[in-house]
Amino acid sequence: MINGRIVGKQRNGDIIIRPDADSIEDVEAMIRRRKLIITLQQFDVNKVTRAQQQKAHALINDINSYSNNDPLYLAENDLKYKFCQSINYPTDPMFSLANCSKELASLFISYLVEYCFYHDIPFDRKELHLEFNLSRLMFLSSVYNRCFVTQMRRQDAVLHIHHVNAVGIGKRDEADHRNRYYMILTAELHNEIHQLGYWRFCEKWHVGAVKLTDEQLLEMNLMTKKQMEERDSDPDYEIKDWQLPEKKVA
Repeated sequence: MINGRIVGKQRNGDIIIRPDADSIEDVEAMIRRRKLIITLQQFDVNKVTRAQQQKAHALINDINSYSNNDPLYLAENDLKYKFCQSINYPTDPMFSLANCSKELASLFISYLVEYCFYHDIPFDRKELHLEFNLSRLMFLSSVYNRCFVTQMRRQDAVLHIHHVNAVGIGKRDEADHRNRYYMILTAELHNEIHQLGYWRFCEKWHVGAVKLTDEQLLEMNLMTKKQMEERDSDPDYEIKDWQLPEKKVA
């Protein structure tokens, strides 16, 4: 799909069209192939975008590659059908990524992302934050133990738990890790967040921290059940209400 804007009309009747930045390469490819006749269609603000189409197809490719290398069209049709069932959307006729609504495309992308998490499928997270709810993405990353930035799995990279609310050197066994903010990062990114600071790091990578549940703290060996019970049995003990670090105004 080529997108552009009509910017003028010449005296001989020719219409001047300026392609959008993401369509320039396609236009240049058409010129090289001498395909100079095109069909124009009025722009629909609610229609699926090119970026959504690319992201959806990239995710379908990732799922297909990690499955049994079935034909791509079978994988796409199967995923569309499962998606429609999950939101009670009609399947006859089946929607098309070529002309569906922007809202439906967004829901489908969200479904594909969660499908990858649930089935432990690695995927290319490039610009995923533009098409997916950030809070949900961070929640899924923590539940399925993936790097918040790269979405790499533990079997693919060394992952660290980053404490946004620092516990201090030598005090982690004694600290109550509940209600603190955390991030799961690769070793390299863990070093980077210490260098940049929380807010600069999050702005660079479009991520954010989450609070882990008691079950996640136990699974990640940050606390034991005994430690939690000992603190909870103390009537004078109160879990601190930790907050994100204050954002400095430049």
